[in-house]
Amino acid sequence: MTSNPLLPSHTLSDEKQVTSRLVAALQQEQDLLSGNGDADKIPDIINEKANIVASMATLADQRHKTLAALGFTAGENGMQSWIEQHGSAEDKQVWEELFALAQSARELNRLNGLLIGKQMAINQNAMNILQGKSNGSFYGPDGQSSLRSSGRPLGIG
Repeated sequence: MTSNPLLPSHTLSDEKQVTSRLVAALQQEQDLLSGNGDADKIPDIINEKANIVASMATLADQRHKTLAALGFTAGENGMQSWIEQHGSAEDKQVWEELFALAQSARELNRLNGLLIGKQMAINQNAMNILQGKSNGSFYGPDGQSSLRSSGRPLGIG
């Protein structure tokens, strides 16, 4: 691929590399959210993701400005048009790989959000139980309620 900074394809390899790092960080986050590993590492992953996303935004902004200067829409549609009209075979391949990585990152992020929501619900239920605010009932292995009432048992018989 050409390294001409006047072409929108100039940043594609860097964007692909950074997006690969994001996918790896999201996969690591997913493992931690699934209980595979040390949950104390999640804040580090969050910081790493923020740095990666900032790098991605900077690179995409460069590409968008170059596209606009060449008369194309400053976005993914403009890049697709530029690739179709002026891109080399290598440009097209890297763009397709970058697009696929971005789709993977989007899906991983969506799934991680679901895992976070699930964990938050579990934590909220635990807090409700600890605070005596539980609306649910608990059943033991024999199917009988394991909750005890605070009243006296009724004497029957």
